[in-house]
Amino acid sequence: MPALDQCHDQVVRALQKDGWQLEASPSRLYLPYRYVYVDLRMSRRVNGKWEQLMLVEVKCFPDENNTTPDLYLALGQYLIYRTIVLELNLSVPLYLSVPEHIFAEIFDPAVMRTIRDNQINIVVINLEQEKVIKWIEQ
Repeated sequence: MPALDQCHDQVVRALQKDGWQLEASPSRLYLPYRYVYVDLRMSRRVNGKWEQLMLVEVKCFPDENNTTPDLYLALGQYLIYRTIVLELNLSVPLYLSVPEHIFAEIFDPAVMRTIRDNQINIVVINLEQEKVIKWIEQ
């Protein structure tokens, strides 16, 4: 099983403050020829019933002086995970979690076009306040 990113617990707490409950960490997805571990499977009540479910891949970008490799890894990993979700016919949205300061610094217009063109869902987290700042849904 892969190691968790260093900001994993802060992201979980931020999502919990936003009304989500942790179901699994990590959440295993399996195809006959491949399996992967998405960092979080979260659920939320709607009208008193457990009706919403989402998967979240947590990325912390630990080397703030060299974020390009982490960005490439995060986007590629997200796309592969989303393809596996689609292959499994799961109707569960997948999100990429990124720290607020990283989002502000490196998600420039070219990266945001990549996000839009590839329909990548993002949840931006303030790690210090453990708070969801923004949902970007495609």
